[in-house]
Amino acid sequence: MFNKRLGGALAALLMLASADAWAGVTAERTRLVLTEGQREASLALVNQNAYPVIVQTWIDDGALDAEPDTAEAPFMPLPAVFRLEAGQQRSVRVLATGQALPDDHESLFWLNLYEIPPQDKAELAEGQARLTVTLRTQMKVIYRPKALEADAERAPERLRFTWAGDRVQVDNPTPYCITLAGVSVRHGTALTPLPGETLAPFSQHRFAVQAPRLARGDQVAYQWLDDGGNTQAATSRLR
Repeated sequence: MFNKRLGGALAALLMLASADAWAGVTAERTRLVLTEGQREASLALVNQNAYPVIVQTWIDDGALDAEPDTAEAPFMPLPAVFRLEAGQQRSVRVLATGQALPDDHESLFWLNLYEIPPQDKAELAEGQARLTVTLRTQMKVIYRPKALEADAERAPERLRFTWAGDRVQVDNPTPYCITLAGVSVRHGTALTPLPGETLAPFSQHRFAVQAPRLARGDQVAYQWLDDGGNTQAATSRLR
């Protein structure tokens, strides 16, 4: 089984571009944001394969070994299992169960789309084996308290980047889940790229830097993904 987490619009484009190679069910967007009081949201899926598939859906806390029978989350996708014909589009509804969640910060969950291809019934020659490849895609489901609606799009501008000897530390002092699509630090003419990362509310993350030549005051350029999965950009300075 392959597993893919869709971090943003770029991942969605790559999945669409490689449909012939990967063959998979693709979604209209890469994340769902449900605000407090919102009972449900919908997500359109399309089967890019040349054959029908069975799709199983569930929501969990993001553990890669999570199973539908053991997953616990305050949201429920419907239908839980369905058949999707080649080229067919269908919507999945994500329903809030009413379970209480923190009201002072966002909560992050993951929608799983588990794709099962049809069984090849052709007879195999002696000594041959058949491999069935399934694909599990995980997408962010973010719960946003009502009190946090107004400042969500400005939150990434409050990230702080600190030089810690051989690491760049990024602090998220906000109550929002922030998905960094990429970071780069410029020291003179040298550019040090850093990978993307999902930052939980009030958290920090450290990026190891190989052969570092950085200093406080260096410019940091970073990109994050907004509610629609679109890339936004900002700059800061190393502290």
